[in-house]
Amino acid sequence: MRRILTFMIAAGAIAAGQDARSVLERAVNKMGNPRSIEYSGSGAAFTLGQNVNPNAPWPRVEVKSFTRVIDYDTPASRIDAVAAQGPAPAQFFSGGKAWGQNAAGVVTPAPQFAAERRLQIWLTPHGFLRGALANNAKAKSRNVSGRKVTEVSFIDSGRRVTGVISADHLVEKVDTWLDNAVLGDMPVETTYSEYRDFGGIQFPARIVQKQGGFPVLDQTVTAVRAGVPANITVPEPVRQAVAPAVKVAAEKLAEGVWYLAGGSHHSVAVEFRDHVAVIEAPQSEERSIAVIAEVKKLLPNKPIRYLVNTHHHFDHSGGLRTYVAEGAAIVTHQVNGPFYQRTLSAKRTLNPDRLSREKKKPKLIATTATHTLTDGARTVQLHHIQGSPHNDASLMAWLPKERILIEVDVYSPAAPNAPPPATPPPAAVNLYENVARLKLDVDRIAALHGRVVPMAEFLRFVGRTSVRAGF
Repeated sequence: MRRILTFMIAAGAIAAGQDARSVLERAVNKMGNPRSIEYSGSGAAFTLGQNVNPNAPWPRVEVKSFTRVIDYDTPASRIDAVAAQGPAPAQFFSGGKAWGQNAAGVVTPAPQFAAERRLQIWLTPHGFLRGALANNAKAKSRNVSGRKVTEVSFIDSGRRVTGVISADHLVEKVDTWLDNAVLGDMPVETTYSEYRDFGGIQFPARIVQKQGGFPVLDQTVTAVRAGVPANITVPEPVRQAVAPAVKVAAEKLAEGVWYLAGGSHHSVAVEFRDHVAVIEAPQSEERSIAVIAEVKKLLPNKPIRYLVNTHHHFDHSGGLRTYVAEGAAIVTHQVNGPFYQRTLSAKRTLNPDRLSREKKKPKLIATTATHTLTDGARTVQLHHIQGSPHNDASLMAWLPKERILIEVDVYSPAAPNAPPPATPPPAAVNLYENVARLKLDVDRIAALHGRVVPMAEFLRFVGRTSVRAGF
């Protein structure tokens, strides 16, 4: 499957610092100064924030081929990638959060992150030299493993970009930081090695980028062309760099139980006698602010006491800090405890949020196999989804009185009346096995991707006729 993606952003033109100019000019003379470049090859991409547990590396996806074109004058970039199996993850397209990717794997540029994609252009070897020359860079010499190198730094969009230039005038490494909803000021480290002459242009044959301490890109470059026509057309929403409005659509599932949809990631609010529990804080602070406002409208004068986190994947934990600032305790599997202790206290200088300003101390409630929230009248049971291939510490929520099961990622309903898959996804089959193991009498599944479905539809999806049949 091939995806061709574009973006465009404006760049400043500020005089470079004279102390760094001679270093940069020698590197330009050695490496070349193309106005545009195309490089291609193969390698791997890694899906940021989707590891099976918080201590594991990001999952690896093999990329059979890719071609990237950069117009440094605009600046703009276009990437065409083919994964070995299925679509390439959004991270492969430079800056994971800067791209959107739907359930079908279609990757599109997220308009609000144009500055982040521009930064990725400055992180390329020739882009770094251009960015440093245009942004009053500073330079200093230092020794690395007994070698003398020059460290050159400049500021772009409030972020410091620092590159290491070797004694033979090649860009070896570029470091910066990106704002991440979970990790805060997330370190980004890109290393360049195995330089070769490609038609008069010095370019690395190996590119490795790490984000948050783990690799997100590992590319082997086999062909480079300078001065190629870029011909990049930018969609107007991307050009304007305007974030789409956050929408929350509330659907009443039962008395005091609300399904909060309106986007790609949903939440559920459950009313108790004197408080509210919200299940799931996905995506971002913006999403969580909108959901909290809707909960207060639906259930006024009751504080949100608990936020149930189903698993640590970044698209499902990006709004946790907002609930901490709201005063809620985070209920999550014990595997995630140390990770959240770090991330909920992480430095946030690039994009200070509400928690940064209010400085509340996180309250974590760790679960294991099962955990119950109850006030005597309302009960929510939290169960570990044992053996899930999706995440080691996934939780599902079960409302026994209402017979509603709440889960995410392990089962995402297809369109209504769609035929069931010939081979059910392993994560969905595993969910079925856990429901059978726990003997849960489920009437409806509130999937936090997709929609609310009757249990009979889920059973058809996994090829079963009842919860106990065949198990």
